Amino acid sequence: MFQYTFKIYYEDTDSGGVVYYANYLKFIERARTEMINELGFTLTTLLNDYDRLFLVKKIECDYIESCKLEDSLNVQSKVLVLKNASIVIEQNLLKQNKIIFRSKILMVCVNSQGIPSKIPSELHSLMKNVNG
Repeated sequence: MFQYTFKIYYEDTDSGGVVYYANYLKFIERARTEMINELGFTLTTLLNDYDRLFLVKKIECDYIESCKLEDSLNVQSKVLVLKNASIVIEQNLLKQNKIIFRSKILMVCVNSQGIPSKIPSELHSLMKNVNG
């Protein structure tokens, strides 16, 4: 399981100091990017060296509890299904070790023309071990 920890800033909140709902999607996006970075790749490298991009095809999410200015949060990302050209990731957002947002994302790997393409083999192998 990959973990990404961060703090809520003023820019993340609405006028009441509560995190704007769409920002939860940004938080889990950042965590996925950091997971790929920790595996030794960057999104730029995937595009320039492998002609590959990851696109979100489907997302299911549940908003359980809100978070507020200066809360410290942790995103836990777990690979549920890894196929040749797609990946399903469960991402939970935790505040004080309690799940406050739950999501499941289906991502597809495509080339720069938008055609589904295999995940680069080196990255695919590393993704198998995200949970181990």
